[in-house]
This record gives sequence, C-alpha cells and structure tokens, in this order.
Amino acid sequence: MAGQQRRRTQRRLAERARARLACELQRAARLQPGGAPERPLVIDSPVLVDLRAVAMPCLLCGGSLRLDAHTAEVIDRVRLRVAAVVCTQCGARRAIYFRLHEPSLH
Repeated sequence: MAGQQRRRTQRRLAERARARLACELQRAARLQPGGAPERPLVIDSPVLVDLRAVAMPCLLCGGSLRLDAHTAEVIDRVRLRVAAVVCTQCGARRAIYFRLHEPSLH
C-alpha cells in the first residue's frame, strides 16, 4: 500500500511540474512576436496569416498547429488579424496576432 501511495504522489508531483512548465511556456509565448496584441507579427497580405500561423511549431510540445479561425479584430484601436490555433499533438490552444504592413506614401 505504501508503494502505491508513493507512486501516486510521484505522479501528482510530476503532473504539477508539467502544469507549471506549460504555464511558463505559455507566458513566454505571449512575450514573443505575435504572442500578444502589443507584439503582432507584421505581414504584407491577409493570405499570409494562415500560412505563417500553421508554419509555427507548438511552443509546448513542438507539434504542428492547425488553424481553427482567422479573424480581423480591432484591439486598442489597432486593426489586427488573429489566428486561433490548436496543436495537433497536445491540444494546446493559443492566439497569434498579425498586423498588416501599411504601405508608405511617397
């Protein structure tokens, strides 16, 4: 019985450590370009949103991402494209933010 409790305790501790690591990785992802509305990736065309989003690896497990939705939103008076993606391996969800490059007027 004591051995079973130790294995269960070890499993719980390992699961907590994985959960903490996942939270830290998600926090780090928000600090990267595209990870938050304040740090959008700049693109030339809306067509590139889908291509760029699914080309990125999952930040938790390195798996491939699947695009769930691509929306245009105004956040803090800035028009952004938001790609809602999900990892095909671990199921982690995240949003990737893009801003269209505005051509300069000459």
